[in-house]
Amino acid sequence: MGKHLLLEVYDVKFNLLNDSQSLEQVLLSGIRRANMNVLNIFKHCFIPQGCTIVIALSESHVSCHTWPENGCIAIDVYTCGEGKPKLIAIELLKYLNSYNYNIKEINR
Repeated sequence: MGKHLLLEVYDVKFNLLNDSQSLEQVLLSGIRRANMNVLNIFKHCFIPQGCTIVIALSESHVSCHTWPENGCIAIDVYTCGEGKPKLIAIELLKYLNSYNYNIKEINR
């Protein structure tokens, strides 16, 4: 059916995790790099901090949830067919500037 990538990143600076505009742009850059197609974007910023971004793709979806107060983010990328979710993860890891992460890819 496809690939399901789970990425958790720790020790990330507060301002990087609380900037939903920049996170959205990084996700979109990775999606373009992976040659996937955006259908719709949902974004919500919590008060006093944190955000959730869900991007529906014609190939499936990308979602992220941030906890700036804890310095962490959870990313979920599911893609059917020949999609390459690792390309999205690479873009995010560059932006987040942390070597403390867990990544898992599941064939479904």
